[in-house]
Amino acid sequence: MSVTRIVRLSYLLPALALLSGCGGGSSVPPQAAAAGPGISDAPVLPQANHYGNDAYIVTAQLYGNDATVYTRSGYTLTYKETLSQGILAPQGAVTTPNDYLYVANGGRSNVLVYKVSKKNFPTYPTDTLDDYGQIPDDVSATANRNLVAVSNFSTTSGGAGSVSVYVGRESEPSQVLTYGTDTLQGEGVAIDHQGNCFWSFNDPNTNSGSVVEFAGCSGNGTAIVSGLSNAQGIVFDQSGDLYYVDQAYGIYKCVKTSKCALWAANQTNGFGLPTTLNFDYKEKSLWLADASGYMWAISIKGNCHDKTSTCLHKYTSQDGDPFGIAPIRGD
Repeated sequence: MSVTRIVRLSYLLPALALLSGCGGGSSVPPQAAAAGPGISDAPVLPQANHYGNDAYIVTAQLYGNDATVYTRSGYTLTYKETLSQGILAPQGAVTTPNDYLYVANGGRSNVLVYKVSKKNFPTYPTDTLDDYGQIPDDVSATANRNLVAVSNFSTTSGGAGSVSVYVGRESEPSQVLTYGTDTLQGEGVAIDHQGNCFWSFNDPNTNSGSVVEFAGCSGNGTAIVSGLSNAQGIVFDQSGDLYYVDQAYGIYKCVKTSKCALWAANQTNGFGLPTTLNFDYKEKSLWLADASGYMWAISIKGNCHDKTSTCLHKYTSQDGDPFGIAPIRGD
């Protein structure tokens, strides 16, 4: 088990104790490429780059028990506020096109839901999804919110991780998906355009990570990627290509869900502890939470992600180490 996983598990133990009282192919990571140009700790001036269509960027801090809201103008981020009401050990987050923000709230065994607009970013969640007996650490939702999938790091008693599936905007899961018989530790989750669920996890028994597919968000799951050193977040682009994080190496991109290759290397780009990732509206950039204290915006225009610093925008986190990140349109 990696140092990162040990530290995170040890941090979650108090939450586990508090809560207990009341699941194909393979892609073995290559060595990272040689170091590239240095990246400034300040964002590149927005007039030199594409503008996104998002009003906010939100990050979730596992150790800070809070979420940070930044207003966005191009690639310039400005701190707005810190959310803490009801938040305990948050991690992955996602938004929908109609401005609903979901935050996996591991220490409370639920997922917090916020309805956001340009004029209002609510301090309190407007809804919650119950995930009783689980430690949720990532979340994915379809555009119409009729299907939500939640990755569970483990149960509150230390059992195997799983995926909780919610349908029809219900607040309770319709089913819980598992894979294999080992005591897996859930990490990232994503729903593709066909309504299939994909889950990344780490297996302490084999000390390796994998990504599996649950067709129709049901069944026993099929391995898509295996042999990862430390699986983290996963996401699909508008073309249906899968991106996933292997924390020791960086971000991988697949052709659909096969032929996966290292797309943005830690060593080249300066990522410390890449965790979860999400695209902004119209896919102008891929946003990455870096648990070493940073956030990144990576332009996906052309093939610049590993060639020049002008395609990367690095930000120091306002409130500690981010484990989740989500752009929001805020229309």
